[in-house]
Parts: sequence; C-alpha cells; structure tokens
Amino acid sequence: MKIPEQVIPNAYAISKKVYEGKLTFTEGKRLLSTDNKVNKSTAGDYIYNFRYLLNGQVFHRTLNTASMDYFLENIYKEYKKEGLSNALSALKKHIDYYESIQKTKTTMHHMRALLKKYFEKIRAPILITDIGELIQNIDTVEGYLAEGDDTERLEVSKLIKRGTCFVAYKIGNELRFAPSRFLGYESNKLFKHSTKDIDGRDTNQAINRILDSRPVVNPALEKEYIKYCISLGIKPQPKGGAYAVARKYWKLNLEHDFRNNNELSGEFPEGKIVERTHKARERNTQVIQIAKENFKIRHGKLFCEVCGFDFERAYGQIGKDFIEGHHTIAVSEMQPDHKTKPEDIAMLCANCHRMVHKQRPWLTMDNLRLILSE
Repeated sequence: MKIPEQVIPNAYAISKKVYEGKLTFTEGKRLLSTDNKVNKSTAGDYIYNFRYLLNGQVFHRTLNTASMDYFLENIYKEYKKEGLSNALSALKKHIDYYESIQKTKTTMHHMRALLKKYFEKIRAPILITDIGELIQNIDTVEGYLAEGDDTERLEVSKLIKRGTCFVAYKIGNELRFAPSRFLGYESNKLFKHSTKDIDGRDTNQAINRILDSRPVVNPALEKEYIKYCISLGIKPQPKGGAYAVARKYWKLNLEHDFRNNNELSGEFPEGKIVERTHKARERNTQVIQIAKENFKIRHGKLFCEVCGFDFERAYGQIGKDFIEGHHTIAVSEMQPDHKTKPEDIAMLCANCHRMVHKQRPWLTMDNLRLILSE
C-alpha cells in the first residue's frame, strides 16, 4: 500500500505522542488507520518503528523512503544529535537485518543513502566536556558488552583489547574498564567515527580536564584489567596497547550504579557486566524457542534436565511449555564473536538454575544430579 506523502507528518506526530505517553498504542493506531486511512498493520509499524528509532533498537518492518527521511529529519530537529544518533544506529541494524534475510543479494540503496545523508550531520567528533558525558559513554560501553548484538560486542571487545588508556571505574567493590578512545567523544556510538576520525591524544586531554588528573601506569590496575578481560572472554595485548606501550589508567569512583544493573541478583562473582551478558543471552528468545522445540521433539515435553520437575504436571495448563533456558557456556570461555546456538541451552527449573550459578566453575548437569542423588 502506497502511503500518501501528506499522511507522513500525521504519522510522525501520532507516533511521537504514543512514544511520549500522551496517547496509548491502541488510540494512536486507531487515529492513523481511521482518520488518515492507513491500514492497521502499517499504522502499527509507524508507531513501533518510531520507538525503535529513538531507542536505537533494530526493527524488522521497513518504512518507505519518504517516511524514513521525514522521521529522521524531525527526530534531529526535536531530539537533537543524541536522538538522531540512536535513530541512525537503529537504521543501520535494520539495513543489516533486512539484507541478511534476502535469498538473493539485495542492497537497501535508498536506506543506505539516508543513513549517509544524516550521518554527515553528526559525523564531526565533539569532545566531551563534563563528567556526565563521560559516564554516559561508559554506560554505552556497558550496554554494548552486555546487551549488544554480536557485531557490537566484537567491536567493543577490540577497543578494550587494543586500548592504551582506560578509565577504571569502580562501583562498590567491582572494577571495570572502558577505553578512552571511545569515551572522549560526545554521545558516542560505535558507528559514528571511523579510525581516521578519532585520535586518542584528543580524548585523553578531554578526560584529563574532566578528572583533573592524567592516566598513569598502575601495576595493581593492570592485574585487574587482565582479570576483567578474561571474565569477558577477551585476550588482551600481552605488552600493553596496540603499539606495545604500557597501559595507563585513570581511576573513577561512581556513587550510583547504572540503571541496567540495579535489578541484578549479584550471583556472578565475575561482575555485573558478565551477569548482564549471560542473562541477555538467555533472553535470546529465538534461540531459546528453538532449543525448547528440539527438546520437545526428543522427549515429548519440557522438564528440568537435572531434577525432572515438570511445570505442566505440577501446575496444569498454566505451566505448559514453561521452563528456564540456561546458557551452559560461561562468558569467560566464549570468544567475543560467539553466537549462541540451541545446543548451548539446557532446560532447567528455577531452583536448579540458581544452584548451577552458585559455584565457580559452574556445576554441570551431571554434577548437580550427583548432588541431588546424595
């Protein structure tokens, strides 16, 4: 269905109101479909995609070129560089997704042209000027490591592996490390700058001003950095940095943890990023669903592989097809580009799942069965 161009501004305005909580999704969809004569499916796509764009998330249903152009232009006007940066990140993920599922090699030329057009608006690197911007970029690094896609995790892992100067940030008793080359630019995202656009000397000077100190060689922090890398499955440069120079560190104590860490259980001694990474992989609904289907084909139903607990038998219909999926490979044992496969997933009840995580290295299914039998 071709969308008349005069409808696009209304689609943007209604989608924005839904995103900002001024309309419910149902109300917005009705307004678009009845008052603007857009079919219900397309109306939903506009509203969902607006949210995905502002949140920097991949979306699977594409908009036409005119609509995407209008959305990006107005997101830039109303949500400034940070909003456009998120939107372009989402559009890049959408292009990669769409092109990957085509049986014949198909390139989204029009969408790639829009990506290039709006990328130029935010391309020039701007150095950070205050502690809030530094912490925002640290949060972005954490997000890529723990909840990013495989490409994002790999790219950040390379930055951490090859970095020379790091901010060592401490929350409670936990030390984590983020590379200065990424942290030093305002509202940074992985796709924003090519290697030739960024200079570690510039970012170091910006961080020096904010923290009122210079990075120094610190043997104690070097040991912690290596431990941190190992916990993430990263093998750091043996001699320090990409140019075999000694790594240097700033130290930053944060008073408050990041929002995404607040609801974690703390059951992972390796740290909260490792816990978030593990849980994000266990939320990979597509892989988990395939693992469950494969298990049902083999066994006819779902039950705990350790204790045999069957949720449907215990709770009736409400427990049908319910079980937790446990990723059996520890993050520290994975390569950064590791992709979760259905055979990596074990079916566990909540109790056995928690017990597996109580010990390092993790208990195997056989270990846990033996404990139960004794």
